[in-house]
Amino acid sequence: MIGPPRKALPDLAVIGATALLPMLLGTRIVRTVGAASAICGVYLLPASSLSLLLPSVVPPPPLLLVPAILFELAIWLEPSHLAAALDVLPGQGHLRHRPVPTIWQPTAARSAFAGAVFGFVLALVEPPFRVFLGDDPALWFGWTRWLAAIATTVVCAGLATLLTVRGRAA
Repeated sequence: MIGPPRKALPDLAVIGATALLPMLLGTRIVRTVGAASAICGVYLLPASSLSLLLPSVVPPPPLLLVPAILFELAIWLEPSHLAAALDVLPGQGHLRHRPVPTIWQPTAARSAFAGAVFGFVLALVEPPFRVFLGDDPALWFGWTRWLAAIATTVVCAGLATLLTVRGRAA
């Protein structure tokens, strides 16, 4: 929507917010595991294909899939899920009866954590990728990279918190 990032500040925070917004909306509407990663894939497949076919016209999209998957893990994975997975290990002889899962609504704190994970991981993977593509390392590394990582983390955490708070609109 806004094009590829050109420098760490303010581009990473803007990319983080504009990439996280559709994933948050999709997660809020669908309320199922994989919605955010699927939305990310819907954007990345055509954008990556076009950048491969027309490299001089369409630049490669940002690396969003890894942050999206970690966002999914942070927002959906609970310690009880890990305990349930350990109960099904082979050699235990029987499976325990588990209650039918209900529709789970992430809390504001869980959403803020997941948004922060998305923003921080994006700020970690995108600068080396941009330098690999030929950008000037001075624009991506040094104190501006860490300031951009903090800004991206805070912006994404705040955006995720705002979109999950239940109000009259929900």
